Amino acid sequence: MNPSGRISSSPRLKITPSLLKWARERSLLDFNTLARKTGVKPEVLQSWEQGETAPTYRQAEKLAHALHIPFGYLFLSQPPFAPSAVPDFRRLPESQIGRFSPELESVLNDAKRKQAWLHEWRVEEGFSPLPFIGKFSPEDSPQTVAEQIRSVLDLPSPTAKGLYSWNEHLQKLVKHAEKAGIAVIRNGVVLSDNRRPLSVEEFRGFNLPDNYAPVIFINAQDSIAGQIFTLAHELAHLWIGAGGISNPLTADNPLDTSETERFCNRVAAELLLPQNPFLEHWPSGTTTLPEILNAAQQLAREFKVSAPAVLLRACELNRLDAPLFRAAYEEIYRQVIPLRKKTGGGSFYATWQARNSQTVVTEVLQALRQGKVLYRDAARLLNTNLATLEKALNRMKTGRL
Repeated sequence: MNPSGRISSSPRLKITPSLLKWARERSLLDFNTLARKTGVKPEVLQSWEQGETAPTYRQAEKLAHALHIPFGYLFLSQPPFAPSAVPDFRRLPESQIGRFSPELESVLNDAKRKQAWLHEWRVEEGFSPLPFIGKFSPEDSPQTVAEQIRSVLDLPSPTAKGLYSWNEHLQKLVKHAEKAGIAVIRNGVVLSDNRRPLSVEEFRGFNLPDNYAPVIFINAQDSIAGQIFTLAHELAHLWIGAGGISNPLTADNPLDTSETERFCNRVAAELLLPQNPFLEHWPSGTTTLPEILNAAQQLAREFKVSAPAVLLRACELNRLDAPLFRAAYEEIYRQVIPLRKKTGGGSFYATWQARNSQTVVTEVLQALRQGKVLYRDAARLLNTNLATLEKALNRMKTGRL
């Protein structure tokens, strides 16, 4: 102590340097960025990570908050095992495969938590298992799988028939998927935290197969057209029982990816852009790059999909060779494709249901009305508070939800 009797310095916490390095790299933060988030100089952070000095309790709290990890993680002897790991179908460098940001890990864990509850609820309520999960394999015909999806979801051919906008198309696909028993979560942030947006570059969607409670997650930071293709792609994954994280139709070449992803892309293309209607609309004699780009955008408007999806379909149906496809695909992404959606949000309850899946919301509220789940547990499951839950329950009773 100093002469005044005050403690001259705060006690230091013996955190594990390797855990700090793991958490920083997992969050994709350099020292300068983490310094801005914690109010600590970069060189001080480096000394903590090298084990030369240690943070105070308050500084360690700020570290855990900035790195999106539980406070106790800083004291573990080694990085924790990630229980949320699922197959990774993204096209990434080998060192990046299976590595998830804190944001992706959070929404994965939330989706698995919802799935576990939904599975248990449906089994207890006497639901029948869904016969289409894992019914096919990549050895089957993409046309056969697409036709089965169309039949089970009761969709027309083409799926956008009679619709006037991409948003209508997406809403219809989601509605029919949920009616078939698939929980579709569409969110662009972590749970309900608008300060933690999801990255389109990291992932566009994932699926968790289950015979009672299959789940599809769509990254709502993507364009509406992008979300449409991702949803169709994830449906194909469910039909072959191949759960995992996907990044279909990114700026990279979708022809150069895994066998599973190529198959699911073909199924999605056949579902959204059936062969006969597509060939009827594709203009003959389209050979130059400007002509191809114009045709792609025209058909994207006709079928309410993205221009890259049209190009992929044209290549599959031998209307474009691989070099011309690559040139057109790269040009579309360079000039036209927005990576972020430009539309505003809807009502609070519509957004809330989309972020949790209307199926999950409806069945949780049903369980709540029947006294089979506690208010506290229902609120946690739907990432909300008790007041919002009560209002949602009242809206459900009056048919306004």
